[in-house]
Amino acid sequence: MTQDLVWLPLAEEVKNSSEGRVLLEITSSVATVTINRPDKLNAIDSAVLNGIRTALAGIEDNPLVRALILRGAGRAFSAGGDLGEVSALVGDKTRFSEFLDHWHESLLMLQDSPVPSIAAVHGFAYAGGLELTQACDFVVLGRGALLGDQHANFGLFPAGGSTQRLPRLVAPRVAKWLLMTGEAIDAATALALGLANRVVDDDDIFDEAQRMAETLGRKSRAGNAAIKAAVHVGAGRPLTDAIAAERHLAVDHMASQDARTGFDAFRSRTTPVF
Repeated sequence: MTQDLVWLPLAEEVKNSSEGRVLLEITSSVATVTINRPDKLNAIDSAVLNGIRTALAGIEDNPLVRALILRGAGRAFSAGGDLGEVSALVGDKTRFSEFLDHWHESLLMLQDSPVPSIAAVHGFAYAGGLELTQACDFVVLGRGALLGDQHANFGLFPAGGSTQRLPRLVAPRVAKWLLMTGEAIDAATALALGLANRVVDDDDIFDEAQRMAETLGRKSRAGNAAIKAAVHVGAGRPLTDAIAAERHLAVDHMASQDARTGFDAFRSRTTPVF
């Protein structure tokens, strides 16, 4: 593993260690990925992206992992992209374009991973931190959490994908308002808009994410990967085209060992073990 990623076997070490930009813990069927820059409010730089990519590669290579939780160390999920790094690049269009390629590829790896992801958000997720949550499959918010894009507050462009992902998650008028004003919203509003799956007490965020991950962990990894791929492949397509694209995934999965295990369990009235 690279120096950007530190593997830790114990949850308490994930909370307390200051080594590495990104920490990885795997317990049973759940992987926990922690952005570990609490002194910088978990600002996302190239090293953080490298750590996330390395963690994802390790998670996907481990057939026992059925879900991952993404969280931040310290008092917030993430304040966004590291403006120190970004401001040094924007004057050179070629270098900044290369940085954006790295950012987009990293978030697409998370978005397209066959392992479902849960963002466990405390404190706030602003700008690039909000963009990171949009690449996850599910989001758990603490009641005191705030979400916001923030770029417009400083005359900057939300180049990490929000102009494309956010209007796919909420109504375009809502997305444009959030992007153009930099307005932050609370957890209850985020839940109502569909930007979160759960809102819980701030002390229960990780426990709730863990419960969700364990629920996913009892399901077929291949089945969930096929469902996730089908949802993504159909997004934005006309319905007939989307159903045709889904058909190939369905045919492949229904011929798999996991599907046979499910049929056998149904016939014997038992719970399938994948």
